[in-house]
Amino acid sequence: MSIIKLRPDIRSRCESILRDYPSVDGYILDRKRELACQPHEDDENVGGGKSSKISRPQETYVITLDQDMRLRMLENQKKVVTDCYLETDEDTRTIIRELYFKKHPTYTISGLSINQKVNVSIATAKRLRTRFLIELSEKLGMFEP
Repeated sequence: MSIIKLRPDIRSRCESILRDYPSVDGYILDRKRELACQPHEDDENVGGGKSSKISRPQETYVITLDQDMRLRMLENQKKVVTDCYLETDEDTRTIIRELYFKKHPTYTISGLSINQKVNVSIATAKRLRTRFLIELSEKLGMFEP
């Protein structure tokens, strides 16, 4: 079995995304509110010529939501984390939930094994976490061997 190393910067970024995951719905909602409340420009075209700008605010809002990179990134991160989490086994879910999703984690990775919160050894728990982080980084397009 070959050992795959995860670059420290990619590992850190994935862990940051996982820690933010419980709050991502709030971030998405905040961004949608920001986009809905953007100041609109007054029409200074008094000559009566045609404007290429869409005049209906609802259409403008929908187009803005569709084109906003930050919103799309947040929604993609949420989908990828959810997919990775649901595709994994129960021990890995427990590890990810305890280490990253909780605001104040109770256990460390070794504590999860020692206190039998997961049914694997400490070394296996670390491999499960690393495998999950690699899978997440690949799906997010960050993985580089």
